[in-house]
Amino acid sequence: MNDIRGLIRLSAFAWLLTGLVIAVYVEIVNAGAVDPLSTTFSEYVHTGQGARLVGVAMLATGFGALTVAGGIRLSGAAWASRLVAVFGIGLCVLAVFPQEPMDQPLTWHGAIHRYVALAAFVALPLAGVVLGQARLLSYAALVALAVFVGTFLLDVREVSGLAERILLVLDVALLVAFVPRPAETEGISSTS
Repeated sequence: MNDIRGLIRLSAFAWLLTGLVIAVYVEIVNAGAVDPLSTTFSEYVHTGQGARLVGVAMLATGFGALTVAGGIRLSGAAWASRLVAVFGIGLCVLAVFPQEPMDQPLTWHGAIHRYVALAAFVALPLAGVVLGQARLLSYAALVALAVFVGTFLLDVREVSGLAERILLVLDVALLVAFVPRPAETEGISSTS
């Protein structure tokens, strides 16, 4: 079982690192071209390099989350595993259904992107609450999600990009916190 845990750890970190490196690259390449305080990461799909790489970053991070979900499932925490899987599948769906620029009317694929993102960003921190792991980080991610959604509801788009980036950093930190440790014992307490 430790060999599988080791492979899961290696795979999860490889996917997450790949997604992170690509995302940082997209941010660097677009520095000066877009305002990162107001522009969400999903909107970078409408930039030159972003058109090719935003979806790849989402897919890599989604695959990393699915790997983490498998590791959690091996520990016996079925509900937490399902919630992390919702996040991972959600990121993969986001890569397939792009968000239109915020100054344009919502399209059907933009609506899918928006509502799947909401479900995914709620599911991941709930996994931390269910696991009883990284609860403070989980609550911080839920607060960051509320702030991000609030930027749209209160029409303060000038800071939507910043709010989203804080949320994304917290979510990646949660995934790293959920990666099974080599010395972890079987049977994390959780309901199946």
